[in-house]
Amino acid sequence: MMLIPLLVWVLTIFNNGTPVISMSTTLTGGFANLTLPATPQSYVLLYVNDTPMPYILNNTYIIIPVFGTANVTITYIPRVYIINGFIGINITTNDVVKVIVPSDALIYNITLSIMNMSMVNKELVLLTRGPGTILYTVMTKPATSAVMGKPSPLGPYQGLFLAIVIILITVVVSSIMVLVLRRRGGRGGLGITYGLSDHELSIIRYIESRGGSAFEGDISRDLGIPRTTVWRIVRRLEDLGIVEVRKVGGKNLVIIRRRPMV
Repeated sequence: MMLIPLLVWVLTIFNNGTPVISMSTTLTGGFANLTLPATPQSYVLLYVNDTPMPYILNNTYIIIPVFGTANVTITYIPRVYIINGFIGINITTNDVVKVIVPSDALIYNITLSIMNMSMVNKELVLLTRGPGTILYTVMTKPATSAVMGKPSPLGPYQGLFLAIVIILITVVVSSIMVLVLRRRGGRGGLGITYGLSDHELSIIRYIESRGGSAFEGDISRDLGIPRTTVWRIVRRLEDLGIVEVRKVGGKNLVIIRRRPMV
């Protein structure tokens, strides 16, 4: 009989917008029958006791040879879709999925059940449960001069990351170009000077229209932006010294500290 522990999958969104789903656990038995939380884009990278192993894959169902007790690691690129320039991932199971979002990615919408939310090393970490979807995009940064140095050694997942770039290059580049064009056409020099997104600019202007302060809940409701996105944007603006957050009656009050140059 195969013993399958409670699985926690990790969905990591990299700085270039690439999503990767992974899971590591210990299994005991002969063959393990698992259901992947999202449909793979192509192949699945399977390691059993640190050794690449063959497998049988049928859509989201995977059969893994274990033959005893073994440490199993699964890594793959989920199938994505594009809607209004945003990258979407569909989680079809009710598994627990830890979503790791880098500082230069922006969550547009998420229908997964959020159980916990925290910031770790400037990354947004969401503990969620499916089924549901997540829509996100990547915010571009102001250009910086390149620094020449020793090339970093390639890791063991070189082939996986090359496949990621090939699969997602068209969708990621198109979404990034949309954001760049919108910023260049924005009002004044606000977005270009500070590298602010359209959502960040709209939140700043909303707070100014309310006399320089507003609650996070009001910002989310009035602007129609998800609470997780507002929470993330406010923390970034706070790091830039543009706003200050105070607890008032158990709620987060966002106060403009200084107005960016226009």
